[in-house]
Amino acid sequence: MRVPRSTRFELRRRLVTLLCAALVVVLSRGVGRACVGDGCMTIWSTEEGGGALTISWDFVHRQQIQTFKSFCAAGQCLYSTIDPGFMTPGGTPPDGDHSLADGTVVSIEIVAIDAAVTLKVNSTKLTQPGESAELTPPAPDLHTHPAWQLFLPQGQTGTYPLSFKLTTDSARYAESPVYAVVLANLPTPTPAAPTPTLTPSMTSTPARPACAGDCNDDGAVTINELVLGVASALDGTDRCPACDRDGDGMVTIGELVSAVNAALDGCPATPTATATPGATLDDIQRTIFTGRCALPTCHVAQSPAGNLILEAGQSYAQLVGVPPDVSTARDAGLLRVDPGHAENSFLLIKLEGPPPDEGSRMPLTGGTLTEAEIQRVRDWIAQGAHP
Repeated sequence: MRVPRSTRFELRRRLVTLLCAALVVVLSRGVGRACVGDGCMTIWSTEEGGGALTISWDFVHRQQIQTFKSFCAAGQCLYSTIDPGFMTPGGTPPDGDHSLADGTVVSIEIVAIDAAVTLKVNSTKLTQPGESAELTPPAPDLHTHPAWQLFLPQGQTGTYPLSFKLTTDSARYAESPVYAVVLANLPTPTPAAPTPTLTPSMTSTPARPACAGDCNDDGAVTINELVLGVASALDGTDRCPACDRDGDGMVTIGELVSAVNAALDGCPATPTATATPGATLDDIQRTIFTGRCALPTCHVAQSPAGNLILEAGQSYAQLVGVPPDVSTARDAGLLRVDPGHAENSFLLIKLEGPPPDEGSRMPLTGGTLTEAEIQRVRDWIAQGAHP
């Protein structure tokens, strides 16, 4: 028996509220103060009440930060990890180090970076020397797990250097020395192999489950799988890769909302496993924008909802490289479409299911898009979002 629409809406509202509340409650209890994985780079100063910022971490033996494959599209793959993080811990500092004064704001600044590397700190993407981002909140509760990311051609492996320093606007402290790490996506060696081959496999990577939140890829999303998604969001693990739709190593509220939508509305038919070759704006305009979005009172020139026009001939200029009207998305550094960066494109978030403060899932008419249709949009963006 089909659940009435009003009942499904109320169930969705309650599930989203519970998921958001679970995140807020657990994080407010200090779970965020714990380090996971390889631990955190702990931040101190060299003198009591002053000196230079310094990091306690084994840069000799832990210098290599191993990333893990999240997804591949259009011949490019994203590798990511959220460890190590940064924090100002309590307790007794290491010999010669001192705790920072309360309220000290610390930022990380890129000194040198490989072209394949991105450091994503609280939604700010750092890709060039001189770029910086705050590690929030200020001391004494500072604790940030950035996304250490590699964007590489499919099949390419290696190590990629990154160096950075810590800075602050506090007159008490000087900036830190420059620290160097390397990001790697090297394959895990086979323990029993006497002479392992160094040639990376060129076989296709396992497809991410087609349905948001469908952890076991069986075509349905259960309450237990939603719980796994929340757990993944809280502790940064990969318990349910299907919840991490953009493959950035973090499960967000928006991605949890997509999983709730799939639990209530059902999973779409499984799309083809391979990415759509040569996805084009013309195809997306014809099959999605014109018939589903550029409708009276929606995204047309006469009444552009959200100040967005998706009519043929105008959609490209309205989308590509343009900040969204939604303030929370704009403040997070998103663009409506960020060419080559699906994970930073607000259009995809709106199609997959945004968080409550970022409006409704689109399109509003004719039902939500199938996973295959969304994949075409994702492929077009990943391939450069060409006109």
